[in-house]
Amino acid sequence: MNTAQQKLVVWSVTGLLGAGMVAYLALSLVKREEWNKQVPVERMAGVLSKVPELGEQKDTMLAASQVERGLKQLDWTGKPPPEKPVEQVETPKGADAPRELVRDLIQIRAIRYDGANPAASEVVFKYKSSAMVVAPSYSDGTYLKRQGDRLEGRLNQVEIAAVHPGNVEFRFVNEPNRENELVAPTPFSLSKHYAYVGEGSAPQSRATTVEAFIERRPDAPAETQTVQISPTKFRVGIEDARNINENFAEIMTSEVSIDRHRDPKTKRFDGIEIKQVKPGSIAARHGVQEGDVIKSINGNPVSSKEEAIVFVKNNKDKYDAWEVEIWNKGQTRTVTYYSPKKK
Repeated sequence: MNTAQQKLVVWSVTGLLGAGMVAYLALSLVKREEWNKQVPVERMAGVLSKVPELGEQKDTMLAASQVERGLKQLDWTGKPPPEKPVEQVETPKGADAPRELVRDLIQIRAIRYDGANPAASEVVFKYKSSAMVVAPSYSDGTYLKRQGDRLEGRLNQVEIAAVHPGNVEFRFVNEPNRENELVAPTPFSLSKHYAYVGEGSAPQSRATTVEAFIERRPDAPAETQTVQISPTKFRVGIEDARNINENFAEIMTSEVSIDRHRDPKTKRFDGIEIKQVKPGSIAARHGVQEGDVIKSINGNPVSSKEEAIVFVKNNKDKYDAWEVEIWNKGQTRTVTYYSPKKK
């Protein structure tokens, strides 16, 4: 096809389109009035009445259980799974429902029996994971209790009825008809508590005797160990203070992870952020929590570990109490550390 023929085809198509447009406009002018007329209601009703009714709609979606059988269990039969007969377990008449035993929920570590005053006898124990009781962060997880004390958490209705030389008697306050339960201490293992340093030499104790357990209790004398007076107040013990002074670098590297905190608005450093705290560490026992941002010490702002160390060293003989302002998750609290008591 040459150029002249191509032009002829294009002009012909253009002419046809133009003629069609003119015809449409002419028809619109002629039928304008008819098209603008409102359709009578009777006519609309007649048209709608001729529309066939739809049948009942059925949901074609599959149940989630069928999809799971097909994809996970590769069961494509479409048949429902066979019903398993439910075993009926009859409870003997007069039998009590299964009950939790105290011996399954706690582990008695030591007993200190006072023959002159049995009511003053003490027991040291630790909750097992099955008890679902969270141990306080300031202790080693053990509890010290006496006659009349109750257990913690959901075991609050269990009371120590008496402390005997070889076991502890527990009373169930909300079950007056239930017999008291006796729980004996965990068997003492020499291999766990003593280490031999050489052939023919005497074993060295690892200080896990009854007295050692009692000494590590949360209310131990402040002269030896830090005592938590309240949720935000601590009396620092001499041993803890000495440990911090002598092993400060090791504590800062192995027990906690810190970094400088930057204000998200001003982008300036405004504190010392605690990134991570090792559970059971000396830092955790002194109330340090993950996410804490130390803002100031005794009103002096600190934005780095170096600033905090310099301030404490320069003022160690000036203060007997150290107030640490801490920010965490939008809330501010002040933790107070009192210096060890002087003997």
